[in-house]
Amino acid sequence: MKRILGLLVPVLLAAGCSHCPVCGASWGAAERERIAAELAARPAVPPVTVRGSATTLERATLLPTYRLRFRLLDLSSGDILAEGEATGLSTLPHFFELTCPGESIRPNGSYGLAAELLSGDETIFRTDTQYRVLTRGAGPSADLVLVRAKN
Repeated sequence: MKRILGLLVPVLLAAGCSHCPVCGASWGAAERERIAAELAARPAVPPVTVRGSATTLERATLLPTYRLRFRLLDLSSGDILAEGEATGLSTLPHFFELTCPGESIRPNGSYGLAAELLSGDETIFRTDTQYRVLTRGAGPSADLVLVRAKN
């Protein structure tokens, strides 16, 4: 009987039978349950936080309508991973903090911070340097210097 079942099982699998002829269980059910339990047991990747400051070397009068936008960028793809904006600025430097999902940060990726000072839709000051953070020896913070935008 065991020999017949040993020959029958591969034939049934090759024919596309999805249930065990002996116990009636689904062939892949145990494997799917094991994978689901393994995924549930994995620790969640904590969010990643970067901090920084933004300032200008040139003296700038800040109007109440000005906005300071800052972004965490994936430098290899150009994707924006996190974005923030500050309004009602009275002085610079302005300190900021951005948080993104930890799953979006790859150990071999390149990440950077960028900022711009806006009046309506017009950029007045912006970063012109890549301020790398998080990987490749860079830490989780950077001090950004904005330069006058060329219009």
